[in-house]
Amino acid sequence: EKVMRIFTKALIKVAAPMPDLDSFQRYLFVGPHPDDIEVGVGATAAKLCRMGKEVEFLIVTDGRYGSDTADYDKEELIEIRKQETLKSAEIIGAKKVIFLTYDDGGDYSETDIKNDILKEIVEFKADVVFTPDPLLKTECHSDHLKVGRATSTAFMFSGIAGVPKDKFGLEAYAAKALAYYYTEIPNVRYKVKKQDVETQIKALQQFPSQFKVVDNMDQMKMISAYIRFRALRAGFWRFKGRAEELRVVPNSRMHCFAEKVK
Repeated sequence: EKVMRIFTKALIKVAAPMPDLDSFQRYLFVGPHPDDIEVGVGATAAKLCRMGKEVEFLIVTDGRYGSDTADYDKEELIEIRKQETLKSAEIIGAKKVIFLTYDDGGDYSETDIKNDILKEIVEFKADVVFTPDPLLKTECHSDHLKVGRATSTAFMFSGIAGVPKDKFGLEAYAAKALAYYYTEIPNVRYKVKKQDVETQIKALQQFPSQFKVVDNMDQMKMISAYIRFRALRAGFWRFKGRAEELRVVPNSRMHCFAEKVK
């Protein structure tokens, strides 16, 4: 049995190798809310921009419930969060930010957001697509779960010729790899530099509506310390200095593939 497992693992590596994330040109980062990309995978986005790659952000919901009070102007907060996202993306170096403006809170069709994400994948010709991991056991937020599942389906359909043609009149473009962030089962520790982590933190500082001083606790200082620690922890076990943890699935292992992706 052990010999068979070793043989199977070797065969899979040859037949469906794991992609080198640095080897592509276009990267689409999908976030359920404004600031999710920066929190979950901001250093990776910063590194790719620093390398001269084409990076786009796609924000699915309008973030209207990102308030710690119940009595506030939701439309005002939506606009604030949009402007915060644009400032953050500029610091990271993203080429473009797309706002789908679905209502925060998950009361929308997963099929609708799947189609919107699929359209952006094929229009942008995204090689790698980043999204929250819907398999995270502790994840209870419907926006994260729906966006993770919808992005996964959109990723798979991006390379099926008839689907983008029938839905949008567009030629298919098969994205090469799906990279899940907010994951507890990473198979890639993506190496980043200290400057990428600091860019990530500077980008997060553009979200004062979300990170405040509450009960004498500075939320921005707390999340900055956590992000620095998380990067060092992820890099330590692979002797990479600093890293971000991802669960990466190549398109060759996305459908009817029973073996664990490593």
